[in-house]
Amino acid sequence: MSDAFDQWVEWRYKPPGDRRSIPAELYAAVVSLPETDRSDRQRVNEVVRRHDQARREGRTVWLYLDDYENGESRTMGDPEWVKLFASRGTADAWLQDNDPEGVAWEYEVEGGPAEGSVWLCLPDPASRAVGEPDWIKLFASKERAQKWLEDNEAKRDIWQYPVQE
Repeated sequence: MSDAFDQWVEWRYKPPGDRRSIPAELYAAVVSLPETDRSDRQRVNEVVRRHDQARREGRTVWLYLDDYENGESRTMGDPEWVKLFASRGTADAWLQDNDPEGVAWEYEVEGGPAEGSVWLCLPDPASRAVGEPDWIKLFASKERAQKWLEDNEAKRDIWQYPVQE
């Protein structure tokens, strides 16, 4: 039986035209590692285990970016800028009804489970790297977000968004 590392390597080095895929959860966990660590079996398997545990504990959400409406750009703070979902199933159901070609990305919430809403911070508001692990920071509480800002990005704003169950 193959482990997460074997699945990652098999997918990463598949031949051109091969339509094989890996679970989004595995991909998200592995790309959260620095590029040099993605070739280390122990580090890949550990990050996948940690990510799976975070999901089981309710410390991940699925994020859908909805930053344009009728040609107008939305930004963080706009109530419709992102949609957050408590599970992949909830995200998939919403996407099926509202944007069948859309994608939701899984992100870990710092500071505990996502209960009702989370606080968001964009380290680089100009970045369009949705899906990348460091594109956005999510926090379980306003206090946790403010503490992170004090230590890292004092001049950034934080915004609260609801999590759909």
